[in-house]
Amino acid sequence: MVNIKHLKAFLAVATELHFTRAAERVCLTQPALSTLIQQLEQEFGIQLVRRHTRQVELTPAGAEFKETAEKLVGDFEQALYDVKTYKSVKRGRLDIAVLPSVCSSLMPKVLKQFNVQYPDIKLNVMDCAGYEIIEALNEKRIDFGICYAQSDKEIEATTLIKDSMVVVCPAHHALATKSSVMWKHLANQAVIAMDKGTTIRTIIDSTALSLDMKLDIVLEPKQMTSALAYVQNEIGVAILPSSGVPDKLPDSLKAIALINPSVERNISILRRRGIALSPAASAMRQLLLDAVG
Repeated sequence: MVNIKHLKAFLAVATELHFTRAAERVCLTQPALSTLIQQLEQEFGIQLVRRHTRQVELTPAGAEFKETAEKLVGDFEQALYDVKTYKSVKRGRLDIAVLPSVCSSLMPKVLKQFNVQYPDIKLNVMDCAGYEIIEALNEKRIDFGICYAQSDKEIEATTLIKDSMVVVCPAHHALATKSSVMWKHLANQAVIAMDKGTTIRTIIDSTALSLDMKLDIVLEPKQMTSALAYVQNEIGVAILPSSGVPDKLPDSLKAIALINPSVERNISILRRRGIALSPAASAMRQLLLDAVG
């Protein structure tokens, strides 16, 4: 059976056109090299090399096979390199899906650090709603997700940060004077809540239902940046996760803790249980954990 040794031996002969020099090139004795060439020719059933007293030349079949052999050996060596560098996080691909709130807060700094340390890793970060992250994880389209912890025996969760609800309002709004805002204080307010189907909207709706109160939801943006822009233009007050609110808001806005009840959730790194992370995914996971201390 032909293996990589046969191909390298043939290429040495094809390059040097001299058995002694070719044997030195691949660190073999001349008889061992000749045996490999003979085995290769027997396998193909055709002569590849013509041997003369002082000269070696390729047959037409040998000349044609040389190009193929070069490609095969090149592909083999590239594959070895890829595997070795993959193990050392020098090459590879990383696909992760992240809640929008985390994308706008924690991820930018971590992604910058990852790209500096691992510039040759192809990185794909998807901004997704919670249910989309779980779907992508179950369908094995991502290495891991960052989402609210799930009660799923097939998914392993590592807590990243604790998230709580806040109200963002204009700085001159009546609520802005409070150190905290009760849910009941929102009963007569124009409320901006995230789009239906998002994890945060599910939390808002379920909390309001548990309090037997109806919120006057006037806008349902898909992006938190849009929600903040609407508040800045005094269209209403927004209920947002603390993870999605910038540390430094414009002076025209104020974020206030939402209490009674205080709704807290763990935002976690989710992965498929029993499946090892790739070296690139492990490196990203560690950077995330280090970033939150």
